[in-house]
Amino acid sequence: MKIFNKDLDKDILIIGEIGINHEGNLKEALKIIKLAAKCGLDAVKFQLYSLDKYESKNNIKRYNRLKKFNLTDKDYVFLKKESKKVGINVLATPLTEDKVKFAGSFGEVIKIASGDINFYPTIDEIIKIKRKIILSTGNSTLKEIDETIRYIKKKNKKIYNNLTLLHCVSTYPTPIEKANIQKITFLKKRYPKLNIGYSNHCCESEAILSAVALGAKLIEVHITHDKKNKKFRDHYLSFDKNSLASLVSSIKLVHKAVKNFSSNPEKEQLKIIKYMRKGIVASKDIKKGEKFTLENTHFARPAMNYKSNDVKKILGKKAKQIFKSGFTIK
Repeated sequence: MKIFNKDLDKDILIIGEIGINHEGNLKEALKIIKLAAKCGLDAVKFQLYSLDKYESKNNIKRYNRLKKFNLTDKDYVFLKKESKKVGINVLATPLTEDKVKFAGSFGEVIKIASGDINFYPTIDEIIKIKRKIILSTGNSTLKEIDETIRYIKKKNKKIYNNLTLLHCVSTYPTPIEKANIQKITFLKKRYPKLNIGYSNHCCESEAILSAVALGAKLIEVHITHDKKNKKFRDHYLSFDKNSLASLVSSIKLVHKAVKNFSSNPEKEQLKIIKYMRKGIVASKDIKKGEKFTLENTHFARPAMNYKSNDVKKILGKKAKQIFKSGFTIK
């Protein structure tokens, strides 16, 4: 399955979650986009919402912060154009169902937030516009995950066939010992037809690299331009100008190390195998016509003609030429 023209059966997709780390500042959003492109991410992601459909006024402090941090649709259209200029893809999470169509205008795929895994108004809208789905599973029980997957499969088999499921722990930040990265293996076994990835909330890169090593096909990490002196929670668990390039490089290197499997040696190893294995060597000068014995032979590299296991083939046979001590028998 491909997302942004990347084959997830061969490649790994790295998404930088900007979310609302721009804090409502368009210039800051641009800085993060340019950083993501420079560091080699495949895509950046934003969070779209209509404030009153997303957050009630029960927590007025949070409500006002979300109001302050919200960009307009016009702003996001501008950011999408700027992203294209620097060569990076864009996708979005519609945190309210009325933003699904707009999120769909960003491209082929939409991410559903962990909090909306069973919010069917959003899921139904995504199915209507026939976009691929990345489904995050933070705070979700297996029953909830199963129900939503079955629901998507029933509604649209093609979308189900292109579904990506992300392991996620929705604590901010997540202590690394609580990252539960082994769940990647569990999800791969439980849902073998789906693409399995990882959405990170740990401050440490090791959780991400462990997920890659276990076969995650998509990685989502929170990113910001510079988290120094920032108060909003998501900056703390984000990778910035001081750490993002190194993280992306490590993700790609770990993926290279685990993407291929062979039960037998590669061709490059076979070319040098005789130099690695021990052959049969004269332990003393052997005259022509003299019989080979355990006393006048021993084992040493390389195995140019005979392997060490071939010793029984020559014991008791006569030498057809002179062999100097220390040279291989042939």
